[in-house]
Amino acid sequence: MSSNVSIEKALDNTQDKKKMLWREAYQNAIEDRESANILFTDLMMQSTNNSTNHIQFGPLMSKYLERMSKCNDQILRLAELISKEEEKNVMS
Repeated sequence: MSSNVSIEKALDNTQDKKKMLWREAYQNAIEDRESANILFTDLMMQSTNNSTNHIQFGPLMSKYLERMSKCNDQILRLAELISKEEEKNVMS
């Protein structure tokens, strides 16, 4: 009987750790996306009507857009993982 209780506690702890990691991954993706957006917006403002700055900052602005896109992809992937986990729990 006590081994069953230990297994259930371990499973609960695993679920808690998984939720904590999901929360942390989500928060990191949101913060990264916001940071990239702030930096992108700053460079965009500096490049508006200034072809020299546009040429200079264009590649960097592209990297910030890529970073924001990757963050969005991470959030979508996380949503898929959580959805699959919820479906698995409903089936159990």
